[in-house]
Amino acid sequence: MLTSDDRTFVLNQRLTSLTGDLWIEDDQGNQIFQVDGKAFSLRRRHQLLDSSGAVLYEIAQSLAHVHRTFEIKRNDRIVATVTQALLTFLGDRFDVTLADGEALVVHGDLIDHEFRVTRDAAEVITASRSLVNIRDSYGVHVAPGFDVPLALAIVIALEQMERQARESSASMHH
Repeated sequence: MLTSDDRTFVLNQRLTSLTGDLWIEDDQGNQIFQVDGKAFSLRRRHQLLDSSGAVLYEIAQSLAHVHRTFEIKRNDRIVATVTQALLTFLGDRFDVTLADGEALVVHGDLIDHEFRVTRDAAEVITASRSLVNIRDSYGVHVAPGFDVPLALAIVIALEQMERQARESSASMHH
C-alpha cells in the first residue's frame, strides 16, 4: 500500500468530463495513476489504476441509498463510502466513512477545488488550485501516512458528486 511521504499530486479538471479518462501526475510531472471512467455507465463508475494498469480502487455511485452516495471498493470490498447530506444550510456537506467505521469530514468549496478532508481535526487531504501552477488543474496534497490511492479515490468520488449536483441543479432551473 502506497502511503504519502508528503507529496502533492496534480489532477486535471477534465476529470469531470464525460469519460473521465486521465492521468494523475506527481509534482514532478510523472504519470503515477490513471483514472478510467466508464462512459455512459448508469452508476458513474471509475477505476483508479496504477501506472502499470492494475486496478487499485473502483469508485461507483451506489443506487441503494437515499442520499447521493459513492462507494470506493478494493477487490470488491467497500473500503470507503462518500455521502452527501440531503439538506444543508451551510453549503455542501459530505461525509466519508472508512470500512473500519472511521469518519472523515470534508470542508470547503468543491466547485472551486478548494477543500480539505480531516480525520479527528487533522488534515489528511488538501485540494487547492494554489498547490500547482498548471492551467485547468489543481493539486491534491496527501498527509504522510495516509493511503495515497485511497485519498485520490475519495477526491474522484467528491468530484463526481459535485458534478452530479451541478447537473441536477442546472436541469431543475431549465
